[in-house]
Amino acid sequence: MTAEITQPMRQVLDHLVERIPGVVGALVSSADGFALASHVPAESSAESAGLGAMAAAAIALSNRLVATMGDSPATATHHRSDDGQVLILPIGQLAVLTIMATPSTDAGQLTLVGREAAMGLQRLFRGAASV
Repeated sequence: MTAEITQPMRQVLDHLVERIPGVVGALVSSADGFALASHVPAESSAESAGLGAMAAAAIALSNRLVATMGDSPATATHHRSDDGQVLILPIGQLAVLTIMATPSTDAGQLTLVGREAAMGLQRLFRGAASV
């Protein structure tokens, strides 16, 4: 992956973590689980490579689960605990956006911001593919 795409990805992640209240980490990974860009806190128990693999697996599992209801893929998977929450969104079929947030972060706002970021990242991937 070239700096032409990783630098803008990193800027999106930096914006999420530094500008959105309650967001403490973010990661873009390929659909097969390889970390492409991250802004994960040093004190996090998950390193980027492991987090990327888990997120890709989680969205793949979500796709299988929602397939019992029809043909549409999962639009997100959201996990919560007393310690925090993790929102995972597909970026088309190429990649996955993972956002880590505090437990008190509004889930609706987090999903809205996450979807906007995922759409922006999808446009970035499309632009890189046409170069």
